[in-house]
Amino acid sequence: MRKRWKTVLVVIVVSSAVLLSGCFFNIFQTAKTVGAGNVALTIGSGLLNFQIDDSYNWMITPQARLAFGLGDRVDLGLQTGAMVSLTTGQPSWLGALGDLKFSLFDEPDSFSLAFGFGGGSASELAGWGAFLEILFDSNVKAFPLFISYRPLFPFSADTFTVWHHLAGGLRLKLSDTAVLLIQVDTFGRMISFGLALEVTF
Repeated sequence: MRKRWKTVLVVIVVSSAVLLSGCFFNIFQTAKTVGAGNVALTIGSGLLNFQIDDSYNWMITPQARLAFGLGDRVDLGLQTGAMVSLTTGQPSWLGALGDLKFSLFDEPDSFSLAFGFGGGSASELAGWGAFLEILFDSNVKAFPLFISYRPLFPFSADTFTVWHHLAGGLRLKLSDTAVLLIQVDTFGRMISFGLALEVTF
């Protein structure tokens, strides 16, 4: 009976933490655009932890992202996903986000830089909200690093509020149409380890 109450308490606290501080999407995108007329599908997952007292409550966040090349330098992206507690097995929806990304600079042997904006309804926005995004890639083969920064603006906040989401990692080119992303995202005090495969059609 005691163990059952502890499980119920963990579920309540985790659910409250998700609603208040927000589980979050991984920024599974880089400064690269997919090209006019092309479509990219990214399938990945994050792994994050809520610490309650001395116990660890790990979550996986499977996600999917579609990017449509509206032009050589413009992408329309759509992302959705779920969160599954490894403690209880209980799934919940992360929400849905959409964004427009514009390539500002893309030099094959130097770096790429992109800017975007978007919004949607998601747990990391505590409901509806909007965001901006700045994306940087190193195109040096020995250092295939990328950094993505996303300031978030939740509409549910009583006053003007900005939350910060930062991601960085490796963009490993597997072929002309496939890229592996290995990354770490930070949002508030939470850290998510992400892994995704992007395939362009």
